[in-house]
Amino acid sequence: MRCEVCGKEILGPPQRRVIEGAKLTVCSRCAPFGSSEWSTARPAPARTPSRGQALPQVATPRPRMRNDVESVESLELVEDYGAQIRKARQKLGLSEKDLAKKMQEKESVIKNLEKMDLTPDYKLVTKIRKYLSLDIVEHADASKSQILAKPTGAKTIGDMLRMDSEKSAKP
Repeated sequence: MRCEVCGKEILGPPQRRVIEGAKLTVCSRCAPFGSSEWSTARPAPARTPSRGQALPQVATPRPRMRNDVESVESLELVEDYGAQIRKARQKLGLSEKDLAKKMQEKESVIKNLEKMDLTPDYKLVTKIRKYLSLDIVEHADASKSQILAKPTGAKTIGDMLRMDSEKSAKP
């Protein structure tokens, strides 16, 4: 059996520790990284009532919560989200460093957001909404087809072909 932290062969009894919220089987060298031990015992199955006993009340199922991908699909970033973030931060009298501490993010994240070099994910959008009282997303309009945020990765072959075809189409 191998340690799930360092990958080395576990010599002796394996340790079961909770490390940053994950239940891991680790070696004795990596066990101090964990906060508590967890058990592999499974919960006992629920007993069914015998005849004459009342059935337990079953809660009505709640509607399924939408995951982050589904909820973000219908949203688009506003066109000048970087400037809006900067103005809101300055209005509160916070430096980039102070805002980063408050939001528990790196200072570079705040700087890149303000320069619009970083497209925020759903989690970051909610932090911005909470700490700056600023909504930088709007519901996507089906008729809009332009992309409001800059792409974050390197150019693909498709991007280069599209740029080449745009150059040749111009008179």
